[in-house]
Amino acid sequence: MDSASLTDRIACPQTFMPIDRILTIAGAMSALLLIAGMIAGRTNSAWRIWPAPPVGSVKSFIFWTLFRTANIAALVIAVERVVSAPFNALTPFRVGLAGIAFLAGIAYVYTLWSLGRKATYCQASGLATEGVYRWTRNPQYSTAILAFTTLGLAAWSLDATGLAGAVVLVYAMMARTEEPWLEARYGTAYLKYKADVPRFFNARHAVSEVRALLSEKVPAFAGGHRNKR
Repeated sequence: MDSASLTDRIACPQTFMPIDRILTIAGAMSALLLIAGMIAGRTNSAWRIWPAPPVGSVKSFIFWTLFRTANIAALVIAVERVVSAPFNALTPFRVGLAGIAFLAGIAYVYTLWSLGRKATYCQASGLATEGVYRWTRNPQYSTAILAFTTLGLAAWSLDATGLAGAVVLVYAMMARTEEPWLEARYGTAYLKYKADVPRFFNARHAVSEVRALLSEKVPAFAGGHRNKR
């Protein structure tokens, strides 16, 4: 990209590392530690960091610190790369990807509201199967993956795109890692739900849901404010 990015211009004096490099390193290390932690947790339950341990525990604090650091770093770097790009470098394709990322971000916020704060932190019980959960078992992860994928591609730089890709991998692993926990907690009810609804979005399932909604004449996202966990 152009040598004079926004973060380069507001960076610390030359004796210190530029802000964007600090964010990139912090975000990448956080994402790698989360991935390593989830792999370790699959082999030994004592190392489990997701689904999140009880709030207030050391492992919970570590997980959420790493998770937020990776997300914020990826978001800031990618947005900065898009905003600071020369006008002639912002092709319609990149602008379109940024637009999709923005809409996916709004959808992500909606799905968090739909799940509820307590359930987001694995404190509440109850299996949600209605509303947005009719379309995907993981609406939060699905929308976040779409947002970071399109934003990372719109940024079109090695650091921003790579960091966004690492965060996408974190979300994908979170979805897979929590499934055994949900199976153990909800048993047959979750297994049936798992068989009926895809992990992420699925075109065939989406078509069947649209047909069902048209026949039932109910809103597409009715009953969305439910606790998943």
